[in-house]
Amino acid sequence: MAVCMIPPSYVFGSNVFVILGNKTAAIDAGSEGNSSYTVSRIRDALGGRPLDMLILTHAHYDHIGGVPAVVSEFGCTVYAGKDARAIADADSSITLCGDFDGTPVQIEVEELADGDVIDLGGCRLRVIDAPGHTAGGICLYDETSLDMFSGDTVFEKGVGRTDLPTGSHADMVRSLRGLANLQINRLYPGHGDCCDDGNASVRYAMRIMGMEK
Repeated sequence: MAVCMIPPSYVFGSNVFVILGNKTAAIDAGSEGNSSYTVSRIRDALGGRPLDMLILTHAHYDHIGGVPAVVSEFGCTVYAGKDARAIADADSSITLCGDFDGTPVQIEVEELADGDVIDLGGCRLRVIDAPGHTAGGICLYDETSLDMFSGDTVFEKGVGRTDLPTGSHADMVRSLRGLANLQINRLYPGHGDCCDDGNASVRYAMRIMGMEK
């Protein structure tokens, strides 16, 4: 398995990751204003291969605004956790489309359940419900490499904010407690740098949330 990180080309976007196994997947799509750049970089990473699926870690517009452009270019199926309904319904109160002056995204999304495994060949992504930043956010844990794609739940040195619509401090605490039980090697977050000790990032996030000293 190979992972290509595509950082945003400007501030109002997210990291996008392209995974190359026997099948291919992109995780998150960045924002609308970033979409032509994102599509170009995904195309480069694929090297002529098709994009089999696009997986969204949560419903916020800086992660989903680029979905129409990615789907138009690659014709891939789109997946998300329990935020799938808000995305499919273009619920601007949850996606925060207006906050980013974006065009509402209304597109078919297949819902993933906690514990689902996406086998890409050389990479087995287990879906972990991780509410807190949004009610339907997910992390994706590679059972092969023990790496994790954390969306906006955990960053290298931070934790997702919980004061936006459907966010919850109590849910974030529960999510972090669950992640603390995993062996996490490389962490691929929705914003900022990747790191090689995901457990240290989870512990840091727990301290920020007042869970441990």
